[in-house]
Amino acid sequence: MTFSVVARDERTGRLGIAVASHFLGVGRLAPWARPGVGAVATQAFVDPAYGPRGLDLLAEGYSAQSALDRLLAADPDQGQRQVALVDAAGAVAVHTGRHCYAEAEHRIGPGVVAQGNMLGAPGIPHSMVQAFLDARGDFAARLLAALRTGERAGGDARGRQSASLYIVAAHRADPAVAGVEVDLRVDDHDDPLAELGRLLDLHRAYADIGVIFAPGVVSGDRVPEDGDVAAALAALSRAAGLLPGHAEPLMWSAIVLARAGRLAEAAEARASALVVNPDLGGFFDRLREQGVVTTA
Repeated sequence: MTFSVVARDERTGRLGIAVASHFLGVGRLAPWARPGVGAVATQAFVDPAYGPRGLDLLAEGYSAQSALDRLLAADPDQGQRQVALVDAAGAVAVHTGRHCYAEAEHRIGPGVVAQGNMLGAPGIPHSMVQAFLDARGDFAARLLAALRTGERAGGDARGRQSASLYIVAAHRADPAVAGVEVDLRVDDHDDPLAELGRLLDLHRAYADIGVIFAPGVVSGDRVPEDGDVAAALAALSRAAGLLPGHAEPLMWSAIVLARAGRLAEAAEARASALVVNPDLGGFFDRLREQGVVTTA
């Protein structure tokens, strides 16, 4: 009922999963990853425990194949499972149980594995692996390209409903959540991959907006330094390109400029933000009253 791709990015060491299904909220059950440890996609007659248990084994030093072997040995219903793992070194392992509904297949490539069951046509995992290896762009774009290829090739035989994209950092983090870089879910949608792509664009835009929250840039007592201001404005310009018609990048640009003393430019950015969202006028007034900016 699901198709997925699990991979390690050979350029950055990041680990990730992209998955789609005609099932409500596949992102709640199938994808599991831990920074610097590995990634697991568990599906078919899914046992979500394969995710955390598999990651625990990888964290203890087991290879992807050894971890998978131990998971299967402990599962009397392994014939109903489909599961793929990648470890921090890029080694992969996969199992498609003999009771998984056809078409049920998997395919391994260097640092990547694709799998699916209840597929609309044979050969879909092969196409997904090739799409991942051939795709340009960053890791997230390549994972999404593999999913889109899988859908075009036949996808889930029952149709479309949900999708998820989950990426973690190359190095271990404490707590592990600090190493989660992308966690996007579409639980129920007529075109979940299109919606997942839209959310990925939003994620990138808000990652740029996050640059401005360095100490002193948009809050605090000191005037931001020129380099910080330049970096913040460049990031907000990128975000504006990804968020056409949104007031958020314009609003923060006005605040950054006002705190830097560039009041004429701040007023221009404020006016542009108010055209998009007039309700921000009261927010700007409160920032002046609070002393965050002298004017904006």
